[in-house]
Amino acid sequence: MRQAAFLLALAAFAGCRHDPPVEPEPPGGGGQDTPSGTLRITFRPLWDGGDFDKTNVYLSAANERVLIQQVKFYLSPLVFTGDTAVTASEAVLLNVVDGPVERIFDLPPGTYDSLHFGLGLPYGLNHADITGIDPASDLGAGTGMYWTWATMYRFMVFEGRYDTDPAGTGTPPYQFSLHTGRDECYRERTIATPMAVLDGDTTDLVIDVEIAHFFTDGDQVLDLSQGPQSHGEAQNLTPALRLSDLAVQAINAE
Repeated sequence: MRQAAFLLALAAFAGCRHDPPVEPEPPGGGGQDTPSGTLRITFRPLWDGGDFDKTNVYLSAANERVLIQQVKFYLSPLVFTGDTAVTASEAVLLNVVDGPVERIFDLPPGTYDSLHFGLGLPYGLNHADITGIDPASDLGAGTGMYWTWATMYRFMVFEGRYDTDPAGTGTPPYQFSLHTGRDECYRERTIATPMAVLDGDTTDLVIDVEIAHFFTDGDQVLDLSQGPQSHGEAQNLTPALRLSDLAVQAINAE
């Protein structure tokens, strides 16, 4: 009887054991993760090399006082090239009016020499069926960047107030609102980004958005008094085209 009672107690104890669970092996076998590094990009708004402040009234290259209230745009795609070419993101939407914005990407380890990007969206994305896109994503309807009437996207929203009198004071009296978005406004650019991405490590990259250069590249000048409004109308594309030319050149790695 004693032996039977002992065996019953031993069985009960074995039935109550909580051994650590064995994790299933990932598909493909081997149990090894694919090497990957983290790239953290900080998109930093500047004005003439200093930190941009949306509460400041600045003097533009057109000798106009400007108060910038909205700087929102797409970069698409983000392609890093070096040991290999990797698309970090199909499209990213940035709103830098409130200060620096961070984005995190996974990249294969390696050395990367340059970043190729487009300001705006390439044709395929600009004309995609938005009903099949998650509204909360960067390309979704929830961003407010889709022109329903034109069945395409805004590439950039650049808004604020301006004053043609450089000696004026107070809040500039006139409003400007420049929205790019037709395919003609898409611009591409490649910038140098020498960096090494290591497996399991984080690499930082700073990309400057020099908003003062939205008004000039030393050649072209964006004069708001000559066209403060543009919202994708085919007959009023000149301000949007000029802004597209200038803004893409204003984006550079630190």
